[in-house]
Amino acid sequence: MKQNTWIKIVSLLMVVALLSTACAAPAAPAAPVAGDNAATDAQAAAPAEGGRKILRVAYGAELDTLNALTSQNLTDIEITMVDGLIMSDNNNSYVPVLAKEIPTTENGGIVVKDDGTIEMTWNLHEGVKWHDGEEFTSADVCFTLDFIQSEAGQAVYNQTDYMGIIDCQMPDPYTVVFVWDKVSAAYATLFDTILPKHVLEGQDVLTYDAYNRSPLGTGPFKFVEWKPGEYIRVEKNTDYWRGDEYPMIDEIVFSFIPDPNTRVNALKAGEYDIGQILPNQVKEVQDLAGYKVDLVPANSWIIFEFNVATERGQKLFSDPNVRKAIFHAIDREAIVDGLMEGTVQIANSAISPTSPYHNPDVPVYAYDPAQAAQMLDEAGWAPGADGIREKDGERLSFTITNRNSRPERTAIAQAIQAMLKEVGVEVKFEDLENAAWLEKWLSTDWEAIVGGWIIPADPSLTALYACEGSNNFTGFCNPELDAAMMASDEVFDFADRKPLMDEVQLLMAEEGRELPLYYNVLPYVMREDMQGFKGSGTNLGSFWNVYEWSLGE
Repeated sequence: MKQNTWIKIVSLLMVVALLSTACAAPAAPAAPVAGDNAATDAQAAAPAEGGRKILRVAYGAELDTLNALTSQNLTDIEITMVDGLIMSDNNNSYVPVLAKEIPTTENGGIVVKDDGTIEMTWNLHEGVKWHDGEEFTSADVCFTLDFIQSEAGQAVYNQTDYMGIIDCQMPDPYTVVFVWDKVSAAYATLFDTILPKHVLEGQDVLTYDAYNRSPLGTGPFKFVEWKPGEYIRVEKNTDYWRGDEYPMIDEIVFSFIPDPNTRVNALKAGEYDIGQILPNQVKEVQDLAGYKVDLVPANSWIIFEFNVATERGQKLFSDPNVRKAIFHAIDREAIVDGLMEGTVQIANSAISPTSPYHNPDVPVYAYDPAQAAQMLDEAGWAPGADGIREKDGERLSFTITNRNSRPERTAIAQAIQAMLKEVGVEVKFEDLENAAWLEKWLSTDWEAIVGGWIIPADPSLTALYACEGSNNFTGFCNPELDAAMMASDEVFDFADRKPLMDEVQLLMAEEGRELPLYYNVLPYVMREDMQGFKGSGTNLGSFWNVYEWSLGE
């Protein structure tokens, strides 16, 4: 890495730190809870008054909705209240929840019919009650599928993965049979949330706030209160189907603290019991008295990507050689070792090395400004009078849309801006608060972002990158990649699927549609006396086993 790059990174770190400190709001107090006069000392057990154990969570940005199927945020909060047929655990595997087991060919749950269709039988737990006392049955599962496959279900981030189910049968209240048109490798990743038919039938699920702002579930906790801009509070479900001993905590308060510096300072002050921080904040809390740190490897990667859905995006980024040239001008080592303080690993593909489907043999976009400049010259982008490259009257200038709740990504964007200026590419910024950023991203009316994805334990990429993928907001479309992704989705056996997933990663790297920056790590800070936390790096989050968490003695 060249010395001037390090100098720029160090300067950016200083500027970002100063700005974050200057702009940070005072540490938010723990949300008020009736009858709770407990001290905030992290060493103290849960509030003693009434013997209630209350977990105070320093959470990130406020959610868009509490409907886990339609939210574009992580569903940590929702899964404390809402169960699904399955859940992903800390071992990057799927475990049954409302289902007794996950069907396989070995246990007889999957049967291939003579016409090529697949019958998949899910046996459900009996005696499970919704929070209002109604019984959970197979009718709720088929209702959930009907919603997901409807036009409104386009809001579901992985709707594409459900579309191969051509029938949902209910032989009895505790059995569901899905009929698939063909093999779907991602079948065990679906139905992580089930909707209550008796509440939502006949309603517009997307706009029905009686559910979306106060969900009814079968999970270990019940919804109590959402105070906008401040917190969400849930309390123990005393009729939880797993047994009277669960959950082991009486109440959880999720306080919204979108600014990471404010969040880490609140944890350092002992105001919260657990919170997620940024990788470059780990050193601040490693020796924090009364707390421990758990670094959770994530099925997540941070990316720099372009959008070709707009006319201007087509002009600037439709040529893959231009995209690749820009990638060669970005020093990812400086970002990882400088901005992220070496807590993360450079990424070259969408699938982490922790997955058996990772392909280590994809093309790598090494930092090489000279090669980047040469490629831009060859693509016809020549330096103008001010040093910014031009072609056919168009300046090689674009805007990165930043999300103010992700300052580490803004810092990365600033580093990219400095690096690209060296090869004659101008970068500007548009800074938006979380909800506005999300709306802009979904509209596809943007030019570039520093973003990221968290994927399931089973790494299908089709919903993210297929031409008609439900979460493809970039405008990129590659029929060859589509064919490879779809082929990889249509086999059950790992030995058959692995080479197909290797091809998917190879095609993505060769196309240069995005630049993977690094594989993420999720640092959690929590009280030393907190037990049962088993961090999960999957898209379903680390609250998957919250019913087992405990505080103190």
